[in-house]
Amino acid sequence: MIILKLKHIKLRCFNFIIYTLAIIALVACNGCVGQQEAAEVETNIQSTFDTSSTNTASTSIKKKLTITSAICNDEQGPDCRKLRLGDDYHTNSTPQRGYLYSCDEKNPNAPGSVASKITWINFVENVWNFFEKPWLPEGSFRSDTGNYTETLSTEDRKININNLPVDGKIGDWPMTNYSKLTEIDSNPGIPSSHSYSFTYPIQPSNTPSPACVSLGAIGVTKNGVVIYSAVDGRGNDALAHEIVDVFGGHPAMSDYHYHFIPERLDNKHMSNGHSEIVGYINDGFPIYGYIGIAGVEMSNDDLDECHGHAHGLLGYHYHATIEYPYTIGCYMGIPVLSSSNENTNISRPPPAR
Repeated sequence: MIILKLKHIKLRCFNFIIYTLAIIALVACNGCVGQQEAAEVETNIQSTFDTSSTNTASTSIKKKLTITSAICNDEQGPDCRKLRLGDDYHTNSTPQRGYLYSCDEKNPNAPGSVASKITWINFVENVWNFFEKPWLPEGSFRSDTGNYTETLSTEDRKININNLPVDGKIGDWPMTNYSKLTEIDSNPGIPSSHSYSFTYPIQPSNTPSPACVSLGAIGVTKNGVVIYSAVDGRGNDALAHEIVDVFGGHPAMSDYHYHFIPERLDNKHMSNGHSEIVGYINDGFPIYGYIGIAGVEMSNDDLDECHGHAHGLLGYHYHATIEYPYTIGCYMGIPVLSSSNENTNISRPPPAR
């Protein structure tokens, strides 16, 4: 009986020691969850870069770093396995349908992705595969709460944001935790709060000649995140070339932004099937989602040189598309020249990525 009691006491002491060590380990690793998640994904990424990797490893990477799309999986619109690469559809001369009419010349020396590491772009046929492109996954990173307020007066619409997603959807930044993604795109940015204030006319009007689009913020989504144009700092197709997170954004230093409209934001539709407003462009005209009247997906062929059209009570408006230039090709109205970004004029934006 005494021997049994001693064994029981020893077992209880052993269990207590194990429990105590476990608690110490959890406390010590309080900040390492994100690194562990990144390391797990890194293992899968490494397998895909190894030519001797198995099909199982390839499937694993696709599940973690690629995304699906209802827009791409329907029977309308372009083939998302062969989306037109926008690099050659950048112009400084005159607006053209399907082009970005840019105020800025191309700059091949600007920071950006490493072309030799990109496997989802066919540079011979100038197309890219939406389904094969890697996207930064969701992880342990959490930003501040996003906000979006809209105040109307008789003439103006004033929008205030902190440039973080209202829905809280954001990737596992910084991307430097994912070495294989960083080999493709060395963006070291970490999204943080930045105050923006936009004042747009409630009744914007068309100009005789469309205006060119500069780098930096060209508009704002109702999710509280600014929109950049279709190009990176080099003037290439940003969505095709650069790594963005699975929720559609990435930072320029700490300024989070979208180069296209994340599909989840196009979640409300009118009785005729037409998408609702997903944001506003800097000339005051609204941008709607991917769908037009009768549930038809919009394409460049349906829109003018500025990536918009006019019909019915909606008047002139822009549309999101899954093909370049994604949001706008030029300004149909008079663009707002400045907004407040913690005393930063948007005519001097942070480096585009």
